[in-house]
Amino acid sequence: MSAPARMPWAFVSALSLNVLISYGTIFYAFALFVEPMGRELGWGKSELMAAYSLALGTSAFCAVPVGRLIDLGYGRAVMTGGSLLAGTLLMLWSWVGSYPAFVLIWIGMGIAMSTVFYEPGFAVLTRRLGFMARRGITFMTLVGGFASTVFIPITHLLIEHLGWRNALLVLAAFNIVICAALHALTIPSAPPRTPPHPDAGPAHPSPAHARWVLRRMSFWCFVASSVLQGVIAAGLPIHLIPLLVEKGFSLEMAVAAFSLIGPAQVVGRFAMAFGERAFGMKGLGIIVLTLGLLAFALLPFTPVSFWLVAVFALLFGASNGMMTIVRALLPSELFGRESYGTVQGMIAMPVRLTTAAAPFVFGALWAWWGGYAAVMALCLGMSCLALGFFILVLVFQKGPESPEKPLALDG
Repeated sequence: MSAPARMPWAFVSALSLNVLISYGTIFYAFALFVEPMGRELGWGKSELMAAYSLALGTSAFCAVPVGRLIDLGYGRAVMTGGSLLAGTLLMLWSWVGSYPAFVLIWIGMGIAMSTVFYEPGFAVLTRRLGFMARRGITFMTLVGGFASTVFIPITHLLIEHLGWRNALLVLAAFNIVICAALHALTIPSAPPRTPPHPDAGPAHPSPAHARWVLRRMSFWCFVASSVLQGVIAAGLPIHLIPLLVEKGFSLEMAVAAFSLIGPAQVVGRFAMAFGERAFGMKGLGIIVLTLGLLAFALLPFTPVSFWLVAVFALLFGASNGMMTIVRALLPSELFGRESYGTVQGMIAMPVRLTTAAAPFVFGALWAWWGGYAAVMALCLGMSCLALGFFILVLVFQKGPESPEKPLALDG
């Protein structure tokens, strides 16, 4: 599908706003409902978090078919339906009284997650914008980076003034009235008329074909690097404050350091727009993972002083924020734009499955070791491996498996 002559900023802005709302009302808001639900219904945190983990697992298994549907041109139906489903499930959640029903709601929410979060948004942008997708994806991640900043205080106020059940109805309205409507109005409705993909023989494999991608060692190294980095990004934040307190920081200093991660993610993504011309996306990938490695090399030796732990938080946050863009843009550079949604789904599936288990694994490791030293060592080791696998991606891409004519996104 050919790219538009000019950047359609209204389309990009609408899709970015929807991603912000979806993450804010589904992903980040959940934590604020745990305490009031537990008080009213008598459910423990572990029970509530189990349902949330099931949703993440469900979204992982849906990632590939959702990406395939978007590749076939059904992005409008997928994302509009996902917002309607999310809004409906939030309403059902507001009426819930039994735990089995709550679990079923969150299994369904996993399907909604797979249709309205970053990956489907990236796929729709790539189909619509072609070689201009880089700018659109960067803009989307900048906007989406404020989801917690916007919706955590909004959700807190709603719960305080309306109660948790009515607060969920307001969040449901965000998804149905704003997200579903904007998806239906802005995403092209009909599948584009593109010629069928030729059945490439083994001598000349197509770099855009999902089955060809699965045979590439560079793809599996990229998946391994993404999984390792994703486990750290998902598992550590939940444990970071108690980890810092265990190291001797005051609770106030630990919270202050934690609060730097979100802004650092946004600043890191903003810096990507300037750094890409100088280093390229492959070079930025190495820089991003090196920042994460430096963060965890610093953490075990950080004394009880704020400025050094602030450096850790800034490095960790910037690395996480920038890696979102690397995972969105580099697969197109490595494997081609065609079948982009399917390829993103194949990457997202193992990443989501492992990140769903990450908080529990880190907690179990803490309990087994009797402290967070083992968790810090694990994060440092995984950071080294993530960087190593990423370097192997570049090595294999330069080797015999590289396509004869790699597809450039710069036009």
